[in-house]
Amino acid sequence: MCSCGEKLRHPGHDGSASHSPQGADLYEVLGVDRSASADDLRAAYRQRARETHPDAGGAPGEFQAVQAAWEVLGDEERRRRYDRSGTTHRAGAQSRSVPDIVDVSVIVAVRRLVSAGFAPRLMLVPPPHDQLVGIVVGQSPAPGGQHVVGAMVDVVIAGSDAGVILTGVKRDAQRVGEDLKDSAVASAASAVRSAQTFTKWLLRLVTIVVAMAVVIATSIIVGVYRPLVGLAILLLGSAIVVLWVQRSSKRRRTQQPDAGTSLRVR
Repeated sequence: MCSCGEKLRHPGHDGSASHSPQGADLYEVLGVDRSASADDLRAAYRQRARETHPDAGGAPGEFQAVQAAWEVLGDEERRRRYDRSGTTHRAGAQSRSVPDIVDVSVIVAVRRLVSAGFAPRLMLVPPPHDQLVGIVVGQSPAPGGQHVVGAMVDVVIAGSDAGVILTGVKRDAQRVGEDLKDSAVASAASAVRSAQTFTKWLLRLVTIVVAMAVVIATSIIVGVYRPLVGLAILLLGSAIVVLWVQRSSKRRRTQQPDAGTSLRVR
C-alpha cells in the first residue's frame, strides 16, 4: 500500500520546520509521478480505490479524494489543464477569482478549481460530525480573492475514522464465516460417516438375510428326502450365521476405538 494516504490524513508530517499544512496534489493522492502514463494512472486509481473504499476499511473522505483525483487525471484535457497549473508563473500572468468550494463534495470542489485554472491540493481533517464526511470544510486561499491562474488551492476535506470500525467488523465477520465454514465441514463429515455406517449396517443385514434364506432353502430341499439331514442343515447353518454375526460385531467394536485414536493423533 502506498504512503500517499498518509500525506492526505496527516498534512505536514514530513517534519519540516513549517507547521503549515502541506497536503497532497492529485498525483500524490493516486501515488504516481507526473510523468505516469494513462495506463499507470488507471492501475494506480484502481489500487487506491480498493485501499480507501469504506467497505475495505478506508476513510470515506479519502476515498472521495481518490475519486476526485481520477476524475481530473483520468481525462486527457483536464489533466493537461491541471498540469499547466500549480507551477511557478511569470510576472504579469493572468489572475482569477478563487471559486467558493466550501460545503460541497470534494469531487465538485476539484472540478470547480480545475475549471477555473487552479490546482487543488487535498488534505483530510477529523469531521465535527459524520454528516460532513467527504465534504469540503475549508480552503486556502479564501474564496473571492484574486490569484494567479495555476496557483495551488488547499482543499480541506472532512475525513472519518469509521474505516477503523469497518475493518474490525469485517475482520470479525470473516472470523465468524470461517467458524461457520468449519462447522459446515464437520457437519458434512459427520453426515458422510453416518451414511457410511448405515450402508455397512444395511449390507450386513442383507448378508444375514441371504445367508439364512440359503440355509432354510437348502434344509427344506434336503428335508424332503432326508428329514433328519434337513433339520441338521438348518440347525448347523443357523449356528454358523449367528457365530459370524457375533464375531463381526466384536471386530467392529475393537476397530472403532482404534479409528478414534488415529484421528486424535493426526
